[in-house]
Amino acid sequence: VVDVKLEAVASKPYARLVVTDDHPDGFADLAHAYTLFAESEKKGDTARRGRFNLGEKLVLALCESARITSTRGTVVFSERGRMRPPGSRASGTEFSAIVRMTRGELEEVLASVQQVIPPDNVVTVVNGVEIPRRKPAKVIAEAFLQTEVADASGSLRRKYQDTMVEIYVPRQGEKATLYEMGIPVMDLGDDPYHVNVMQKVPLSMERDAVTPGYLRDVRAAVLDHMHEKLSTEQARGKWASDAIEESVNPEAVKTLVAKRFGEKAVIYDPSDREANNIATARGFTVISGGAFTADAWDKIKSAEAVLPAGQVTPSPRPFHPDGEPLKLVPQDEWSPGMATYAAMVRRLALELEGIDILVCFTQDRGWKFGAAYGKLAERAGTMTVNAGRLGASWFEPGNLSDQLGLFIHELGHHYGHHLEESYHEALCRIGGKLAAAALDRPEWFRR
Repeated sequence: VVDVKLEAVASKPYARLVVTDDHPDGFADLAHAYTLFAESEKKGDTARRGRFNLGEKLVLALCESARITSTRGTVVFSERGRMRPPGSRASGTEFSAIVRMTRGELEEVLASVQQVIPPDNVVTVVNGVEIPRRKPAKVIAEAFLQTEVADASGSLRRKYQDTMVEIYVPRQGEKATLYEMGIPVMDLGDDPYHVNVMQKVPLSMERDAVTPGYLRDVRAAVLDHMHEKLSTEQARGKWASDAIEESVNPEAVKTLVAKRFGEKAVIYDPSDREANNIATARGFTVISGGAFTADAWDKIKSAEAVLPAGQVTPSPRPFHPDGEPLKLVPQDEWSPGMATYAAMVRRLALELEGIDILVCFTQDRGWKFGAAYGKLAERAGTMTVNAGRLGASWFEPGNLSDQLGLFIHELGHHYGHHLEESYHEALCRIGGKLAAAALDRPEWFRR
């Protein structure tokens, strides 16, 4: 049992602090209470806090006076210096002190101490009220994290090893916090969970910060084991961008990208710019290169969490400089329906927009476009129609609506791509002119 009492001293800006425990051994060496950088028995054990006998000294530096009574004696700190009066305890230790503290600071301390996560085998009481135990949302049995441990010569070294990590859901009003064996270390910002590392955390001398690299490792462990429980908002946090760089779970990477950008997402493809426009027009989210760091992109691509636009919504590659040209159908092999459609397209484009269109046909069923348009000059273009994909019946007289729809769609590309306003303005203009022409020149549409 650890019993803590922190109460204001009447009419003075001070507080009285008394901390008592019932550990059978008490202080192993009472001199450690006032000897800085003494040899610490804890530094060789990663499962115990403490490194340089620094903790007690940080507390004593804030006290006006203090007394420590343990199984091996008593030591008193006052304005007259340090004394070793007689007296000891049968078990455990009692630390009592007068601390300069305002009422506001006292309330802040009492609120902060409620963040402590007590071990299951220790009851912690503050001013008569036990700090409630918390149930972890997840216990990671083995997380590969850096720690500090003494080597054969007694010098502290940092090394990676497996450790248990407890994940907790923050209570209402709490900020996600990094813990070292139940003791708060630092605020984690927009992270979704408290993270309690059950071994020594490599801390700064002030014991209130870790390195960015260590934080990425911790966040990656959280992502790898908690990815399925993340909300969309949590997946979009800065913490997740750090986590993905060190993640070792491809499924976690896939989940994060899907929750962040949706199931329909592609990577911006600089090698096929039109593919990016096609993807946007089809409702995909196009993820820019700046959305993640280079290390994060390596993880995303390795997990195949999202593909480049050029692989999902490719532009008509036969017209790309690096593309393989389509095999065109010689004009003398056109079917009557193909010849009639080509003549109608050429006539309508010239009459409606003053554009001379060269119509070509291919029978490439592997090419997944029904048609494609290329602008050759200010008043000239080419329209390639994929008869192999459309099928022979598409060219029959009864399919005029689809035939004209394809014509309008492709001729609009003379003025821009799918996402440009000029393209949509062209579609409206061509459609209007086509309707007027159908009334004035119905013979143009008879088959």
